[in-house]
Order: sequence, then structure tokens, then C-alpha cells
Amino acid sequence: MFTHQAPPPRRIKTTATPTTMAKDEPVAGILLGDSCYWHPDQVANPHGCIIGGSGAGKTQTLKAIAHASRTDLAVQIVVIDFHGDQAIEGETCHPIHMESPHGINPLVINLDRQGGGPNLKAIELAMLLRKTLTMGPNQEGLLIEVIKDCYSERRIFQEKPMSWLLEPPNFADLKFKLDTRVEDKEAVKLRLKMSAMFEYGIFCKPQPPLGHHTRWDLSKLPPELQAIAGDALASQVMNAHRLLGDTTGLRTLLFIDEAKELGHSRALDRIAADGRKYGLGLWVASQSSRHISKDVLSNTFTKLVLPVDASELPLTARTFRFSQEAIAALNPLESLVRFGKAASKISITPYYQRCG
Repeated sequence: MFTHQAPPPRRIKTTATPTTMAKDEPVAGILLGDSCYWHPDQVANPHGCIIGGSGAGKTQTLKAIAHASRTDLAVQIVVIDFHGDQAIEGETCHPIHMESPHGINPLVINLDRQGGGPNLKAIELAMLLRKTLTMGPNQEGLLIEVIKDCYSERRIFQEKPMSWLLEPPNFADLKFKLDTRVEDKEAVKLRLKMSAMFEYGIFCKPQPPLGHHTRWDLSKLPPELQAIAGDALASQVMNAHRLLGDTTGLRTLLFIDEAKELGHSRALDRIAADGRKYGLGLWVASQSSRHISKDVLSNTFTKLVLPVDASELPLTARTFRFSQEAIAALNPLESLVRFGKAASKISITPYYQRCG
């Protein structure tokens, strides 16, 4: 559960832009490289985006920002790790796989009385699974009905918000409900479509708390389950911050490398649009901007472009407003950085140079 309150923003006695500061002035942000700093309290929002091809230094850049955010800004860090290479010092890691003692529960309820409850969670999850399982409207409606039955069995009801605090069901309950509907052809088909999810069991195990500095290692899961698990975690992080209420400070940063594994997640769109006012920032990284939704890109103030594949040059140049020649001239761990209208070229200080 998120309870950490961010320290008051550190004020800078200077008129420096978010990109540079004189060497004798106090640092109130995170060094990206050279004399370029990221100051989350001085920009329009605390969201960031990193684009870079294989071997460009994307992972080292994201890890460097995550590490410095925890140590220099003293904010909570949540890392959704699809490739198992995002480990940084001081973390608590939760590996999620078939033999893990813990899992992720997509049926955790949003406790916001105006935008949560079991019925809305059932609809939200059915919409997510509709894409993954290629469900028609009949199966989607059936899934909503069965999920609501699972909540009812736990005595959790939409009209009784106090019941939302009870332990929610998980996919073991969902499997049991579908198994009992042997005479329902649609239920049998839906059970077959969900058989891989039930077989892996990661959605049937207890979920550890999100914690102060956690990394969720999803690298052992197939892509379809990675997407569901990642979206569930991102949604839970956002919901927890909505409950904490508005703030002018930064509470938490969520980091996601290889954002394409999440597809165009509704949870990430919500964080990009509304996370700032709840003290939640989002940093995503990918090899191509086409893997990141337009909502996330348009609501991300800070953008870093590292070397990309030649086939990505035209799109990257248009999206981030740099020339193709400038992007093509970049070497690994060199980046074009844009803070809104301000832009510069820097050499990234990677994670391996920041930790002992």
C-alpha cells in the first residue's frame, strides 16, 4: 500500500531551465548526462519517454533514472520488468512465474467510491481479456457475469462499498465458476480460451504488496500473460494514488521498459493523463514510438531519443521533432533530449557508472 509522502519540492535559487544548471548551483533534480538535469517539480508533468534501438543504451538509461529517483528524489519506485534486466540496488524483486509462491491478482478492486467497485472491475477486466482471448460479445458478457458471481461469493457487492475491503477473489474462483457451468456451451468455450491462464496459475496466487521500491519480474511469462499482469499492476498503482488524493509533490514513479509488451494499455493512458495530480509519474521505454499510445506520447513532457534502427528514422524524427540527420548521427548512450520546446544533445550517464 502506498503511504509514503514525497518531501516538499526543493526550490532552486536560479532561473535555469529544466535542461541545464551552473556547476556551483545546488542540484534539485536527476542528472541525465553532461550538464543536463531532469527536474520533475519544474516541468509540466513528471512523465518521460525513451526511444532507442537494440544496443542504444535504453535499458541503462531507464535504470539510471530509476536509481537516481529513489536515491536523490526519495520517491517510491515501481518497475514492471518484461525482460528481467531492470534490477537496481535496494529493490525488492517479485519474480512471477509458474513456480513462484506469489502472483498478481487482476481482480483487486479499485476502492474509489465514484469510480470503483466489483462491477466496474468485472467490466474493465472483460474488456482487457476481450483483446487477448478474441472474445465475442456473448463471451464477454458471460465473463462479466461470472466475475460478478465470484465477488458475490466473497460477499463483495457494488452497492456496499465497505464490502470492497474484503479479500477479493482471484482466478482460482473464476476457474471454479466456469468449471461448474458444464452445460453452458459458451462457458465451456470460454474455459478453453482461458486454460493457459489457469495452467500457469500466476493469477491464482496471493499478491504481495506493491511496497516502497518493488520490481515485478515478468520475464518468464508468455507475452499474453505479461500484458494482463502488467496492465493489472499499472492499474493498481494508479488506483492506489487516486485514493491518496491530490498533491503538488511527487510520490511515485512507475518505470516500464519494452512498453510494446503492454500494447496500448488503458491503465498507462490513465496514468499519463491524470497521474500528475496524484503524485504519480510514468517513464516508458521502447524501440519504436509506434509501440506507445498517442495519449502517453502527447502527455509525456520529457522525451529522450537514443540511436534507432534506420527504418525508424522517419517516424522518430516526425514524432519527436528532431532531424533524421541528428538522430542518425547518435552513438550508443548519446541522446537527443526534449523538455517541451527546449532540446539538447547529451551523453547519458548510465546506471553502471552511478552505483558502486
